[in-house]
Amino acid sequence: MAGREKNCKWYFADQPNVQEVGPNNAMEQSFKSHPYAALVRESIQNSLDAVLDKSVPVQVVFSFREMKGCDYPEFFRLKDHIRGCLDYYSNNYNAKVIYEPMMKFFADSTHHDHLGYIRISDYNTKGMSYEKDKTDSPFYAFVRSAGVSAKDDTSAGGSFGFGKAAYYLLSPISTIMVSTCTSNGDKFFEGASSLCTHTYLGKKKVAFGYYDDQDGKPISDDADIPAQFRRAEPGTDINILGFKMEYKDEAVKEMIEAVLRNFWFSIYEGKLEVNVNDVVNITKNTIVDLMEEYFEGIEDNTRKAGYYNPRPYFDAVRFANTSSKYWLIEDSLPLLGHVCFYVFKCKGAVDKIAYMRAPQMLVYSQKNKTNYGMYGVFYCDSEKGNDMLRNMENPAHTEWKATNWRSRGRQNGMGRQVLRELDEFINDSLNKIFSLKDKIAIDIKGLEDFLYIPTSFDDDDLEVEDMPESIEGKPTGYLQDEGSSYTTDIPKSEDNPTVMPKPNPPSTGHVLINKSTNATNETGGKLLAGHGEAEKKPDSQGIQKPGNASETKTEDEKGEKGLFATPINIPYRTFSQVEAGKIYHYVVLHPREEVGNVRLHFYAVGEESDEELQVEESNIGNVSGNIVRDVHLPEGRLRLRVRFTDNMKHSIKLAAEELYEV
Repeated sequence: MAGREKNCKWYFADQPNVQEVGPNNAMEQSFKSHPYAALVRESIQNSLDAVLDKSVPVQVVFSFREMKGCDYPEFFRLKDHIRGCLDYYSNNYNAKVIYEPMMKFFADSTHHDHLGYIRISDYNTKGMSYEKDKTDSPFYAFVRSAGVSAKDDTSAGGSFGFGKAAYYLLSPISTIMVSTCTSNGDKFFEGASSLCTHTYLGKKKVAFGYYDDQDGKPISDDADIPAQFRRAEPGTDINILGFKMEYKDEAVKEMIEAVLRNFWFSIYEGKLEVNVNDVVNITKNTIVDLMEEYFEGIEDNTRKAGYYNPRPYFDAVRFANTSSKYWLIEDSLPLLGHVCFYVFKCKGAVDKIAYMRAPQMLVYSQKNKTNYGMYGVFYCDSEKGNDMLRNMENPAHTEWKATNWRSRGRQNGMGRQVLRELDEFINDSLNKIFSLKDKIAIDIKGLEDFLYIPTSFDDDDLEVEDMPESIEGKPTGYLQDEGSSYTTDIPKSEDNPTVMPKPNPPSTGHVLINKSTNATNETGGKLLAGHGEAEKKPDSQGIQKPGNASETKTEDEKGEKGLFATPINIPYRTFSQVEAGKIYHYVVLHPREEVGNVRLHFYAVGEESDEELQVEESNIGNVSGNIVRDVHLPEGRLRLRVRFTDNMKHSIKLAAEELYEV
């Protein structure tokens, strides 16, 4: 019997008298810095390019699996070819760096029982058809060629055919298994390994080998495909062999973040759903909560490529035209066709724009040469525009540059015209959004924090939260060091409104939380009550309760029982945003231990004193005045979403207490 492996084995053709392949892969450098993100981008992009029914979303599943390596003895003969790579390039440093770790992998006996692999499966896709000797068939282009793309859609995300390097990069033995089922029910399977020119059994072999039972041709009979890799419905499974399960948690987290960073638009539009190892299912219905969970803030100040914060761009799209902060401008341009520009006006923003085309995958994000205070999303969905923009992408699909568009070995001059049209559209849109009626525009970043000067940020239709602090008369908090000013000295006086004290350093949130105690009115210790820090002396009536506490009294031999709270420091941070015209504040608490039945008190930080904030609604607990009560604090993290009755943004001070009897 052939066993689980059926009759599959490795086939490496004899090396002809042509150029050989050395121990390196230049294309992998495009994906090496962010391997999991590259895998997510390339695999989902391929799936979106092969959608079967556009009325329902494409589904992509990333899973981590294991199989018994000992059931596949012919597969393990790949190590003999890897040894041949070292023998053929015996004095080559790159060969040792690449192939010696592979030999150690096969020497590890644990893989005989537990051979790990990543499986990427898609559904509602066409699968990959195959015709012998037809080089433009999808299965041939993906498995059996380099630099060949068989995508016939001009809006397709990939166009170079080099994206498959992202799959091989994550395999420590540079090997994948591909199984597909077309919409007609045709099935094809083949394994592939990318090595270098090498020797095997005394013969020189080519770099690419194939694992099948057809002498190096794909298996098309479902019965001959190993059961581990059979595909039952239309779509494709790509299995990346040799994954070490110790890296699974890290991989899952990076994959989830990569999906949210790169495909939030297509998911929000209902075109895509992604499941990552059953940890999360990212759909149109869950993406809002997942965005807020994985990217809590709405600022994107990141400089590291591939690690931007997608929240402000996501908000720009989902809140488009809901208030004067969120804008959508559409136009039909002579070259690019229909385009959209979403803008989120946000004071302090770095004027960064995310660029996308029809697949609704992030191509890149880049800071604009303006200082308005905004985040933007440029999106082109026309067939004509997509064809032009795709021609300007690099193999990793992370840029649009005119120099990338080449025709017959020369740069195509159309690229510069397209980019010029794109830039003019964005600049005209920003001028429309931020200009004053009298067309005065002053682009001096930060000056509005000190003086009231009409700038391109101002508008007659500004909402209350848009008003610059200098107009409202709020101090900025900036203080210039003594002796460093070119102006004359200003008298230092507490009554002088032009002199501000140095801002206090960031502090840890102060929260009152209970701890068990056996205190009675005879304990003799110093007790604290309410929010104050003054000492409270016990009297003959027992310990007094804090304000607003409901009293439960049970007499004992020492006196009455009461309620008490003990202060404790706990980290928390807050941020706010406008949603459907309403201002919500988010408070993220990080309790060091679990605490039950907590009451949270909200205050607005003032210059001289703090004021109570009346709570309108809260996603947790019950609301009573400035208090959210009946809150349970789990150990680690809790996120609250509250709205106050005044519908204004505040700098929040939070106090909490858990009442308990003593």
